[in-house]
Amino acid sequence: MNKLLGLKKANCKNCHKCIRECPVKSIQFSDHQANILPEECILCGRCVVACPQNAKDVRHDVAKVKEAMLEGKRVVASIAPSFIADFEVNGIAEMTALLKQLGFYDVRETAEGAYIVKSEYERMIKNNEQDVIISTCCHSAVLLVSKYYTEALPYLAPVLSPMLAHAKLIKDENPDTYVVFIGPCISKKDEAEKNPGLVDCVLTFEEIREWLAEEDVKVSEAINDDSIVRMSRFFPETGGIIKSMDTEDTGFRYLAVDGVKDCIAALENIINGKLSHCFVEMSICRGSCINGPMTRRYREEMLDSTIRLRNFAKPLSEKGSEDFNISADVSLTQKYEPLTVTHAKPSDEQITAILAEMGKTKPEHELNCGSCGYATCREKAVAVFSGKAEPSMCLPFMMEKAESFSDKIIMMTPNAIMVLDDKLNVQQMNRSAKRLFNLPASLNVKNMPAKDIIDTKPYSIILSSGQKRLEQRRYLADYNKYVKESILYDKDHKIIICIMKDITDEHLESQRITEIRQQTVNTADKVIEKQMRVVQEIASLLGETTAETKIALTKLKEAISVEESQNE
Repeated sequence: MNKLLGLKKANCKNCHKCIRECPVKSIQFSDHQANILPEECILCGRCVVACPQNAKDVRHDVAKVKEAMLEGKRVVASIAPSFIADFEVNGIAEMTALLKQLGFYDVRETAEGAYIVKSEYERMIKNNEQDVIISTCCHSAVLLVSKYYTEALPYLAPVLSPMLAHAKLIKDENPDTYVVFIGPCISKKDEAEKNPGLVDCVLTFEEIREWLAEEDVKVSEAINDDSIVRMSRFFPETGGIIKSMDTEDTGFRYLAVDGVKDCIAALENIINGKLSHCFVEMSICRGSCINGPMTRRYREEMLDSTIRLRNFAKPLSEKGSEDFNISADVSLTQKYEPLTVTHAKPSDEQITAILAEMGKTKPEHELNCGSCGYATCREKAVAVFSGKAEPSMCLPFMMEKAESFSDKIIMMTPNAIMVLDDKLNVQQMNRSAKRLFNLPASLNVKNMPAKDIIDTKPYSIILSSGQKRLEQRRYLADYNKYVKESILYDKDHKIIICIMKDITDEHLESQRITEIRQQTVNTADKVIEKQMRVVQEIASLLGETTAETKIALTKLKEAISVEESQNE
């Protein structure tokens, strides 16, 4: 996990959008999670802004500032000039009032540091100290050079950023001050940590907005702001640094580039010697700091942000001082070291093997659709080789694989499957269905009316009723077949799925068994009937014999009785 940027694993949904947005591809996708690689990241924040699931987590440091306040420290805010574009205030006076309600001892404009830095740039140009000078106000731009374009390191102005210069100015005035920089960047947190002893903590605009909401802090009444022109307040917009500088008769050309793509193009031109005697103002964010990743208006109201900034800074034509009037006796020297990012490069054979693993065995298979987050299939293959991507990230390949797998299941199943649209035209039919309906295997049945094949009355009923499922057995007279049919209606996709199991043999066997049972029953009835007749005949005979015996015995008894009486 990056100590500044983390991942909410439960929120990550494998959409690869952060990879698509990341200009340096510093994200490793594994186990269905997109993890940021801190050693490669330039902290531009594009992934944070792009993530639709809010899965990227920026470290919050408000607790540190609250703790410093509770300890009784002299906590001073150095607020970036882009605040005017992000907060509903009319100027620095209202912003100061808000922050003091949170507990800040004082609020200072980082534009003071911008004035010091731009003055140093002017001095360098005047003394012709470098043929090409790249501004170092944007820490993400510095990281881009330090990690990926180290050949351009000698062209970075060896000057502190406005944030660090301002913190140094504040601490020179009072060493016990706890300096908190407030701005639109994530990367400033990293810059502060890389330069200990100057900025004690960095809070983003988003953290301040949340803190203000938590404390329910608002400006109770409008506060009039001064109308003094401060040209260094223009720093947050593209070309703002150059606008604040004295560029007359310097013999230098001035170039403002914003957005990673243009920054990279400028760096490549500088490295290739295509730029000379030039001052390059470089901002990673398109639109510069008024469009930073921690601004709420990101990509939404940049025009409004620009207008608010310009109204706050005010043009040179207005009366009053043109800028701050600061004579700072502080060292501004900064040395930038290479932080080179290197990766083992795969051979052509290894790339070919990885592409084959993704089902890309021919050049025409390389769609370069970008769904994986990489511009080309070959870039993706290199990422797989580096352990930053997985073959399964290829959406067309996985779809084709899934479709192929499902098609094989559908085609190989012994059950007949037929898919109809809501007009009862065939959209798909498997081999078993074609066999059931005595259709040639090669016949294209797409959009064929189902009524030409089968009685569609059950399908019409399910369409009109909206019933989702119907189970039935029916006899297909045209094919002399008995089937068990499941009808599924997908209302959302407007399709009917028919699954038929041929139960003809089963039905005939059932009929045969039924006939045998009936024959057995009939035979049993005949046997029983015959037996009953026999029983009745036997009973009749037994009845006559018994009567005759009874008569004979009665006569014998009477004869014996008469004889006994005579003998007496």
